[in-house]
Amino acid sequence: MRNRRSAYLALCAVLLVFLFTAGGCGNEQKEETKIVNPIEITISIDYPDKSELEDIVEVPFKIEEGSTVLDAMQLYCNVNEMALTVETTGASVQGISGVENGDFFAQRTWQYQINGQLCSENESEKVLADGDALQWVYQK
Repeated sequence: MRNRRSAYLALCAVLLVFLFTAGGCGNEQKEETKIVNPIEITISIDYPDKSELEDIVEVPFKIEEGSTVLDAMQLYCNVNEMALTVETTGASVQGISGVENGDFFAQRTWQYQINGQLCSENESEKVLADGDALQWVYQK
């Protein structure tokens, strides 16, 4: 009986040590993903009407200073569990939330605007600044 009780107490001690250790690992991982030099932007996504998806309008979002448009979209979609299709060789957005280039209209693609201006620079090269308004539109 005494040996069982000792074994039980030892098991409880091991479990407590495991719980505290596991909790510590979780905190370290959060520190790794913490944004060190944050800037704030807004993100909007104008889905085509035929997609029946609700538009995302001027959602405030923090990103790391020096982030590109593609970095911001990948982070935003990851955090919000949204699908994002990126063409790997050109590093350009091909689909957002399951709406792919050419899905509803043959010549329409995802394009982005910053502060209301349509941009031609590749998403992986255009760096965002604090206060920028990033908008995705599905157009010719």
